Amino acid sequence: MSKNIYVYGVKLHDTTLIYYSFNQALKTGTKLVVDDPSLGLTIGIIETVKEVPQDAEDSFLKAFRVATKDDEKLAELISHQEEDIYKYVVETVERYNMDMRVLRCLLSLDSSKLLIIYSADERVDFREIVKDFAKKFRTHIEMRQIGSRDRAQLVGGIGVCGLKLCCSTFIKNFDVISINMAKNQLLSLNIPKLSGQCGKLICCLKYEDDNYAQLRKQSPRIGDKYIIDKKEFHITGINLLTGLVTLTSGEEFLNIDKEELRKKYGHRER
Repeated sequence: MSKNIYVYGVKLHDTTLIYYSFNQALKTGTKLVVDDPSLGLTIGIIETVKEVPQDAEDSFLKAFRVATKDDEKLAELISHQEEDIYKYVVETVERYNMDMRVLRCLLSLDSSKLLIIYSADERVDFREIVKDFAKKFRTHIEMRQIGSRDRAQLVGGIGVCGLKLCCSTFIKNFDVISINMAKNQLLSLNIPKLSGQCGKLICCLKYEDDNYAQLRKQSPRIGDKYIIDKKEFHITGINLLTGLVTLTSGEEFLNIDKEELRKKYGHRER
């Protein structure tokens, strides 16, 4: 009988969740020393725990060890260094008059790598500025440009719903969001109102898209015409969740359940 191993979803740098295998049973909230593929050696916090067969171990990165008090003290020191580095990087970018926004500076636990995350509308030639950073910090420098959705995830904020942005709380991988998802919900196609802090379509359009797509298949269409009491009516609105259909003849309005409409009245296409 194969032995199971533990796989932990480890939160790194406030946003990223990466899965690591480890041979000990640990609780959520435990700190682990891990190898971040983007940065190198760092400390993360366990957010999720699951068991998988041992033969699946190779599918996950391996955690090094549970963080010790010394590791935590070093991480706190690194955090203070990152604050100072960030200030210097921002000042240097302004001095070079570069059109970019510095979002975060991350230093590995062993100080062997400095990751500078930034956003910009255009491609940035940062060769000269990297020479400045390498001379100042004496470590390997990586400049990483991210898009608007990643920037919103990193910076955080409040959505139109009044809650913290989904991308900065629980969304870890971005799905493709299309305008058809708004159409499935029969929403007004007002792009500014359907856009999030990142300027892209709001991620929550996808949450119930499958349900709305199914409801649309089971519902009549806007503009469909029906003969009711010898008058011609056409559909002007549908509540997909309640099934209530609004029709007008031009002189009067009717609200009828879609099932009643289908059973009692024949219709013709637009």
